[in-house]
Parts: sequence; structure tokens; C-alpha cells
Amino acid sequence: MSRVHRATFLLVLFSLILGQPILAEEAETLILFDPTPPPETPESIVFDRHDNAYITLSTTGEIRKIAPDFSQSSLAFMPIGAPCGMAPTLALGLAIDIFDRLYVAVTACDPSNTGIWKVDTDDGSIELIANAPSATIWNGIDVHRGFIYAADTFDGLVWRIPLHGGSPEIWADDPLLKRPPGAVFPGPNGLQFFRGKIFVANSSTGTIVGIPIRPNGTAGQAFVKATLPFPQGCDEFTFDLFGRIYCTTDPFNTIVRLDPDGSSEILLTADDLLDGPTSVAFGRRGQNRRNLYITNAAFPIFTTTFRPSLMRLRVDIPGAPFEF
Repeated sequence: MSRVHRATFLLVLFSLILGQPILAEEAETLILFDPTPPPETPESIVFDRHDNAYITLSTTGEIRKIAPDFSQSSLAFMPIGAPCGMAPTLALGLAIDIFDRLYVAVTACDPSNTGIWKVDTDDGSIELIANAPSATIWNGIDVHRGFIYAADTFDGLVWRIPLHGGSPEIWADDPLLKRPPGAVFPGPNGLQFFRGKIFVANSSTGTIVGIPIRPNGTAGQAFVKATLPFPQGCDEFTFDLFGRIYCTTDPFNTIVRLDPDGSSEILLTADDLLDGPTSVAFGRRGQNRRNLYITNAAFPIFTTTFRPSLMRLRVDIPGAPFEF
């Protein structure tokens, strides 16, 4: 049994010893963000080892820190340079490493600022790790063994960037990552490492695509891990201990759980006050590992309620352990 699978087994066993799993409860709104222009649009969320949450406010470029007691502070501002006409300027995907350093995918007015940035969570200092190639938009990102993996939303690729800086390289290029002709929604969107594979949400096809990492670090054969049961694409997503996938579906206002056996369940809808859910993450310490946190971006082009928020849903199984 591998180290990861052994840890998963023990954590499930302990959770059952400590008490019977509970069913999903009613979602609660923890924080409301400011929707007035320029709106605070929470895009991506990660937790550090102390259970501080970090959220990208995509249209302002802010990285907001939220402590376990839900007090808030501004950690850093990314140099997106908005507004600059019709060009997209956003702070998008967010990832964290074992040392609690943050990595942010940024699309900026100035092309020299578009790429992956590192943020020091101690002092908020920022550093450009790598520039994105011209016209490339990196969206979901994750960190694994010295590299950042980035989903290329429009070109249907996965890039790999050395964690300490260097030239980006195309790591995976597969038909399963492409957008169908005439597709309205993005292609590769959320990206997560889980149990030796990179998983990518192709929003335009409603699929979660898995790509094994070979022993030499190259990409293995891509495959479809899961498919949403209706014409909605997954934005960002996360895994629990059992390998179930929790998807956000902005702008369709649902949280969907995809089970390994192919079944699925809608956990939350707009009736639960979802407003453009873009990202989900489990807490990392103790009982907080059964709490699923949801960011609602409420992007002005989609929302009718203008209610950007951070929500929490208590679920029956803890989130998967942090992998690096």
C-alpha cells in the first residue's frame, strides 16, 4: 500500500472511530464581499497548514487572507493593471506549496506581468516565476514535486513551469483537453494533483480529464475520469478521501459531487444562495477537514443577485490529505 493510500485508509478509519459520518448540512454564508465596482469577485481558494484561507479577488488582483476566526486582511495585490479596454485582466488560479508559499495565475494588461507569481504569506512580497507565452491564459494551477502545472484555457494544453523559475514547457497536449468547434465555455479550467495524476476540468465538454505522471515526469495517456450528467461544465474542483469530486459550475449555480462509480449528486443550487460558484476547497485541520468552502464570484456579466461570498458546507467525508 502506498504512503498516500495508507494515510487515506487511516484517516477514514479514525473518522469512523471518532463518530459516525454525518450527512451534508445546510450551507452557511460566512463572508459577503463588496459587489460595487470594481467588484470583489472571489475566484480561487486554498488553505495553509494553519487553516488560514487565501482567496484571489480576480477583478481587483487582491489576495485576501481569511483567518480561522474569519477576520480578513489584504496579503498582496497582483499587478493586473485593470482596467485596460476589452482585454481580460484577472488573478485566477491559486495554489500553495508545503512551505505555505502561494502561486497565482495572472492575466495582466501589461504582457510582461502575465504569468505565474509567487506570494510570500509571511510578508506579502511577490515575485514573477514565469511569463506566459503571448495570448496564453493560464487558469487553474497546482504544485507537485518542484513544478507548477497550469491549465491553458483556450489552447487546450497543460503547461509545466519549474517552481523556482524557468522556461514554461507544454507538458500535455491531448484531444480531450480541446474545446469543441464553436464552444462558448472555456476548455481546461480547474486543475488538481491527486494520487499520482493531474486532473483537469474541461468546462467546454463537461468532463474531468486525468493525466498520469510517468516516473520520468512526462505525461501519460489522458483519459476521462468523470462526466457531468447534464450540459454544465466544471470550473474548479476538489477531492475527498474517497476520491469523490466536488465541482463548481459557474455560471450555472450548482455544486455537484461526482462519485467514482459514475453516479452524481447536486449538493447545492441557487436556492442555497449560490451566486457564480467558482472554487471549492476543504479545510486542512481536524474537524475543519469535513468543511467544504465555496467561493461565489458573482461576476457582473452572469449574476442577477450580485452576492459575492464565501460559503461553508459540512459534508460526510473529510477532504483528501494535502499532497505535494
